[in-house]
Amino acid sequence: MVSPSRSSRNTVLCLLLLALVTSLFFHRVLLHPDQTLWTLDIPDAHSEYKFVQWHSFADWGRFPLWDPTIYCGKSIVGDSLPAVLNFPQWLFWVTPSPVFFGLILWLYATLGTWGMFLFAKRKGCDLHGAMLAAMVFALSGKTAGHLFAGHLEVLGTMLCLPWAVLAADRVLEKPSFLRACLLGATLALVCTCGSVQIMYWHFLFVGAYAALCLVAGMRSKGKAATLRSALFFAAGLLAFLVFAAPWWFPIVRQTLLLAARARGTDYQFATSFSPQYDDLLHLLWPFHGVPPLTLGPSGRAFWERTLYLGTIPLVLLLSASLSSRKNRSIIIISALLTAFSFLLALGKNGPVFWLAAQLIPGVEMFRCPGRVFFYTAFSGALLSGLMLSEGGAMKRRWPLPVISGLLLLAAGAGALLLWRSEQKTIPHAWLPLVQLTLFTVLALVWTARRLPDALWKAAILLLVCGDLFVVWQDHMVVARTQDLFQNTPPMKFLAEQRRSEEFRVLAPKSIVSQTTAARLGLEIAGGYHPGIYGRYLDLYRAIWRSDGSTSTLLREHSSQDILHPVILDLMNVAYLVAGPSDRGLVRAQPAEFVGGEGAQRARIYRRDSALPRVCIVPGAALPAPGLSLLDAVCAMDPKAGCLVEDRPFKGGEPFHPLSFERQSPSEITIQFKSEKGGVVLLSQAWHPDFLATDHGQPLELRRVNYDFVGLCVGPGGHDIRVWYRPWDFILGCRVAAAAWLMLAVAGARAFWRRRTAAPLDSAAA
Repeated sequence: MVSPSRSSRNTVLCLLLLALVTSLFFHRVLLHPDQTLWTLDIPDAHSEYKFVQWHSFADWGRFPLWDPTIYCGKSIVGDSLPAVLNFPQWLFWVTPSPVFFGLILWLYATLGTWGMFLFAKRKGCDLHGAMLAAMVFALSGKTAGHLFAGHLEVLGTMLCLPWAVLAADRVLEKPSFLRACLLGATLALVCTCGSVQIMYWHFLFVGAYAALCLVAGMRSKGKAATLRSALFFAAGLLAFLVFAAPWWFPIVRQTLLLAARARGTDYQFATSFSPQYDDLLHLLWPFHGVPPLTLGPSGRAFWERTLYLGTIPLVLLLSASLSSRKNRSIIIISALLTAFSFLLALGKNGPVFWLAAQLIPGVEMFRCPGRVFFYTAFSGALLSGLMLSEGGAMKRRWPLPVISGLLLLAAGAGALLLWRSEQKTIPHAWLPLVQLTLFTVLALVWTARRLPDALWKAAILLLVCGDLFVVWQDHMVVARTQDLFQNTPPMKFLAEQRRSEEFRVLAPKSIVSQTTAARLGLEIAGGYHPGIYGRYLDLYRAIWRSDGSTSTLLREHSSQDILHPVILDLMNVAYLVAGPSDRGLVRAQPAEFVGGEGAQRARIYRRDSALPRVCIVPGAALPAPGLSLLDAVCAMDPKAGCLVEDRPFKGGEPFHPLSFERQSPSEITIQFKSEKGGVVLLSQAWHPDFLATDHGQPLELRRVNYDFVGLCVGPGGHDIRVWYRPWDFILGCRVAAAAWLMLAVAGARAFWRRRTAAPLDSAAA
């Protein structure tokens, strides 16, 4: 029997070894500080957030609340992706160096292996089995695929799953108020990683796990104890609402108010990128039909459809039913979760997702059902770890996994010959074949008692680690940080103009990316964002002759597609950047050539008709009868007045720009005199949490021109202040601060009681 001190020492050594393994997987960024992960969503989205947050602190000394660089402004705290509450990502507040992306993802991967190791060990795995489960879950091909996609928020939230399940398991086993609070606090920390979708699936998965555990334990614990466990588990979920109030409250409230993620979300949207049946061959081939680093039609979004656990873990989990009876309960629970999550992840091509969409609220709000494969990896990793843990006790029953391995080997060889006959290549086709061959040979030698248990398990761990390492490295896309932000002539010109005026730019993202814009302090009218405000999406679609933009992605257009330039005028789009495909601009659109050809052969055009950032117009009117507000905006003269949905206002002050002073990205002051009064227009997206005062007195802030800010003022002198104050976030911070303080006091009290009770117990003994 192993002593507690030795067991703890072995656990710590295993955790350190897992950290070494993850460091090996990330060696290309850990050993080269001048390189970083740089692919897809990292440069397209996440790096933009980090530059905005850094500028907020460095330039203004303010906590980042508002992002002015995309659309006409967007809330930071009302969006999950900026991860403004995530502790590791606060590194970007000090410096926006892209190097931190690799370090943070390494940290997430390490935390994922640690959490899975501790959970697997708690559920009956020995040290070798727990390490296998940790590596299979956190370092699988599914994780590698999303690493290639640059899904920082998905990986961060997902790799913390074992900690949430571990906290839930502790509540179910020994329910108490403190453990329920720890469950809520753990979920709160996980959610700060940034993915609302994965948190939604986390709640469903953890809830399903808890329900199965309660049913399995009812016979041994009794109904009363089971009910008590269920109540404290539910209390832990409710505690999450308190601990995570600054995260979920503004996101839910502002999403409902602004219709972000609400338009176009239906069953078809939810099942987009559903895995096909031939994608199931990813279980055997890590790059089945998709060469690594391919982004063409055949490879687009392959990370959403892939699931590669490694061929050896696949054999082990398929044979896990042979485990001893002492782990029968967790094996059945894990097998059910593996099967259900696998079927659910098939989306429209499976028998479960449609039923789930009908019965479970919120399923249709998120696309890419293949991300549920992560949960298949979690429960499947646990099954494979349990199987490996059986060791010598199972030697007599190992012919079945050997046979399973041989069948998979034959299937893999057959698939290889089939694809060769179709003249299609499968990269790394040799990898699963070699793995299964070595595994089969080792299993035969081990069952013949020619190989010690410890050596057998170590060999399995090395094979699995090598297998996943090869897959992982083909998904690691790194770049030299000094090559990331080279200023092109268009960028230099726009940055120089930015010093003397405020404006927005409409440009192809290949020329003016969101990251470049945020780094230089530029503001762009388009861009990528997976939670576009509903009314902004309406405005963007109305600009073009035809548009297929969705609630997650704005379509790029050429300048010839512009149909309603008046919306660009309202957006303060003063510059157009034309790409190589643009041979000229629409002549009806006021524009003049002001830039030269740059590295991307881009030309910059000035739009003289663009409204200034702040101006005053004579009044506010209702749209003509029978004409929708958006259609009326597209046909209006923006200098003659503005349009409102109700309560028109008549002033009379002729159009002219107003000077203003910016106090922060979300606060300006305007001082002026008006003889007749009118409507002060701000070229800024309307948001319900903006406030305004005039000489310190509250001033109504109205939504005008469909989705812009307007202030109705009378004649006389004015000293107006407009600022963004997200009361939901502020209230959530106060509630969460009180909850975290109470948890700290309760934890310290429990620790003190345990420490003072120990000497008394020993003395009595």
